[in-house]
Parts: sequence; C-alpha cells; structure tokens
Amino acid sequence: MATTSKNSPKDSVKKPTGATVSATSTKPKANASDSNASLTEAIGGFARGVKQEWGKISWPTWPQIWAQTIVVLVMASVVSLGLWAVDNLIHLVIQLITPHAIK
Repeated sequence: MATTSKNSPKDSVKKPTGATVSATSTKPKANASDSNASLTEAIGGFARGVKQEWGKISWPTWPQIWAQTIVVLVMASVVSLGLWAVDNLIHLVIQLITPHAIK
C-alpha cells in the first residue's frame, strides 16, 4: 500500500505576494532616439566591463608557455604512438584470423 505525503512539491513552492502583472504597460513608448541612446550606453557599459575584466587576467610567463607547449607535444606524441600500436595490433589479429582477405 502506497502512502502519500501531505506536503507535495507544489506546496513547497512559495508564490510571490503583492506582485501583480497587468496586461497593459504603464511605461511610455520610447522613440528611436531613446533606443539609440540606450544602445550606446549599453555598448559603452559593455566596453568598460571588458576593460575592467581584462585587467584581472593572469597571463602566463614565457617559461610557463614553453613548458606547457612541451607537455602538449609529448602527450600528443604518446597518444599517437599508442593509437598506432593498437591499430597495428588489431591489423595483425585480423590478418591471423583471415589470412587471405587482407594483403
């Protein structure tokens, strides 16, 4: 026999109080010059934000860049050699199973 909980997930969601949404907006319509001004302000704010965040970037030094580049090259070589070895092993197994099919 299944039991039901008195508190359902719907009950735990609180509804906002005092907030009403009307179908008609009381905000006056903006004309073209207002939208261009707000667009310019938005682009300016974005540019200021980018400049501010750009200063927070921690750039690596040249020795760190070279060390990381060497690590990437070594790992790429190891993975390449491993894939080559597995490919040759699979090729050998297939040749042993079907000697006349692959030449």
